[in-house]
Amino acid sequence: MAQKGPAKPRKKAPEAEEHENAERYMLTYSDMITLLMTLFVVLYAQSKVDTVKYNALAESLSNAFNMPGVQAREGEGGHSLSPTDLALKPAPGTGLSPKQSPKKDNFQEKARSTLASDIKTGRIHMSTEARGIVLALAGDSFFKPGSATLEEGTIATLSKVAELLRGLPNPIAVEGHTDDSPVGRNDPMGSNLMLSASRAVAVTEALELLDVPKERLSATGFGDTKPARPNDTPEGRAYNRRVEILIRFDADQ
Repeated sequence: MAQKGPAKPRKKAPEAEEHENAERYMLTYSDMITLLMTLFVVLYAQSKVDTVKYNALAESLSNAFNMPGVQAREGEGGHSLSPTDLALKPAPGTGLSPKQSPKKDNFQEKARSTLASDIKTGRIHMSTEARGIVLALAGDSFFKPGSATLEEGTIATLSKVAELLRGLPNPIAVEGHTDDSPVGRNDPMGSNLMLSASRAVAVTEALELLDVPKERLSATGFGDTKPARPNDTPEGRAYNRRVEILIRFDADQ
């Protein structure tokens, strides 16, 4: 019997090759469609950022790292504007600025009337800036030197401030400041930053006890880094020892 040689491999039918190529094309096409869909989902998610939460986070980071900003003009308070504050300004062409906000004007008029005696005696200074309205509490009237404990009799004034703030939905930032006088080595506060922060917390807690919603309150200490006036005179240093209550207003409120 003749010995058969090794079997030759069969050739694939043309129809099979064409079918296989078609499947590869569909696989590549489906991968491309999936990637495009993922891309658009990511872009859509990024476009839906919660601006309120973003601004709050950015402000907290700015305060924590003491980021420099644009100094407010003379007579408009002692704040420095951070990059997040610029976001509170209305878009160009809207025709509405914070100073033109009816709610802001109404609050300012009511505050002048309610706090007239305190403003006259210099216990409170009221000013307007891009971020909102500032009620600056004179540190020497509300605290003893080097202390973060509120003086007796200050609750009456803070009660009037709380009355103004209770009905507002606006965020309220309480910011403590000092002059540039160094803190004594044995001082329990340890530094101007600690003193300013403790005073801000004391005012914040008092407002909370007076029924201002704590969700709208925040407290920050700046020490002597943001003077409202030069520290080269006793009057200037006294003015810089202050706790500012910033009622934030923007075009959307």
